[in-house]
Amino acid sequence: MFAIALFALFAGYGVWLGTRVVVVAGGADSSGYLNSARLLAVGEGFTRLQVPAEFGGPGAVPPIHFTPVGFFPRGGYPGDLVPTYPSGLPLQFAVAARLLGWTAGPFLVLIVAALGALALTYLVGRELGLAPALAATGAALLAVNPVFVFTSLQPLSDTVATTWVLAAAWSALRARIHRGWSLAAGAAFAMAVLVRPTNLLLGPAVVLLLGPDWRRLLQFIAGGLPGAAWLAGYQHALYGHALASGYGDILAAFSWAYGAPTARHFGAWLARLLPPVLLVLPLFALAHPATRGRSVAALVLGSVTLIGCYLFYEVSHEVWWCLRFILPALPLLLLAGLLGVEALARGAGRRWPRAFRPVAALVLLLWGLAAAGYWHRRLDPLQVRPQELAYATGAAAARERFPSAALVVCQAFSGNLLFHSGHPVLRWDQVSPEDFVRYARLAAGAGRPVRALLFESERAEAFRRCPGPWREVDRHGQVELWELGPLTAPAAGP
Repeated sequence: MFAIALFALFAGYGVWLGTRVVVVAGGADSSGYLNSARLLAVGEGFTRLQVPAEFGGPGAVPPIHFTPVGFFPRGGYPGDLVPTYPSGLPLQFAVAARLLGWTAGPFLVLIVAALGALALTYLVGRELGLAPALAATGAALLAVNPVFVFTSLQPLSDTVATTWVLAAAWSALRARIHRGWSLAAGAAFAMAVLVRPTNLLLGPAVVLLLGPDWRRLLQFIAGGLPGAAWLAGYQHALYGHALASGYGDILAAFSWAYGAPTARHFGAWLARLLPPVLLVLPLFALAHPATRGRSVAALVLGSVTLIGCYLFYEVSHEVWWCLRFILPALPLLLLAGLLGVEALARGAGRRWPRAFRPVAALVLLLWGLAAAGYWHRRLDPLQVRPQELAYATGAAAARERFPSAALVVCQAFSGNLLFHSGHPVLRWDQVSPEDFVRYARLAAGAGRPVRALLFESERAEAFRRCPGPWREVDRHGQVELWELGPLTAPAAGP
């Protein structure tokens, strides 16, 4: 009966999620991953910079003026643009899209990743010796977490990275019984790193789960070698060095100064979105002889290492959904806390050998559901869908209302247009008013129309940087379409 109920809930969650997932090349992240995937699907790693011929071509202008979000100019090749984001998620999107198309393929990747994370949380819990009720509670607390829901509804890497981390952990635990699982653990860990390079920090935790067996370790390394070879080759080809990445000097984004505010931010939000007792329970698991061992040490090590890394990242403390950076650590933390419940069950809970575990699981589940219900109403992660669909609306309107040769002034929509319409873009956030007037006059001389695709919130700053006689031609909610009239001197705003 328990298994049937668990499967029904799992399937129901999949249906609920499936009706809310949205696959659109929207902002920098979603468009960046999907644009990169489309390149990989045709065997390419980079794309050409679209600069109108009347401007003199790629070598005659600052390339950043015409670079869509999610890309940056390729060093030494002024006409090429390379993706900002890692290749792991685009690879999965590309394979799925080749089989099922560009809507169903990425959609399936996102759904399988979300459901896979939940299933693997349960399976890892069972491998760790948790009672079915406790393991299912861990999966349920992950499922209702607003951060997990937020990252599972759109083309982001966080849920997918979490799934591959859990796959590596489960395979490593299985390898203690069947050594061949070590190969799978290595392959899954390599995919976790391809999706999110900082998952490399979880390597010691996965090795600790494997246990002290050199054959398992060698098989683990062998399983990860193809992924490591792809990573080195891809990064060398696109960024000039096997250890370089699309993030540029990523270390510049880290500073000790961020540690204290981010620690407060992480601590406060973890205590709000989870039963806060779960943040303390790992200490009980580490202290009790029955649960103290490599497994709980690995879970705590993995959680502390990944969270510790992002404590010093410049944007980790900005908003609640920045907890997505530490999402791969969340199920590890949950499972370590549930092992603390197991430690209590073998201590004071021995007085109630049948009741303690299911009652504790029910209390944690109800506590977690109440917290999730409250914060879902306050944070509304489901707003992802209408927000992302606004990008689809904008792309469709641009295809309908803008001439195919039009130069489109935009910022948020720049990656979206690259994927959905192919219009050349001019980044309003990267040009000065003098730059824009020069481009507009050259475009007018060549007979090229200039248009703008903006969110309402962008308009004031966009037209400050791109002055001229703008006229609104269409509007869809917060999405605005504008056309530039003939320039006069001096240029006037809209």
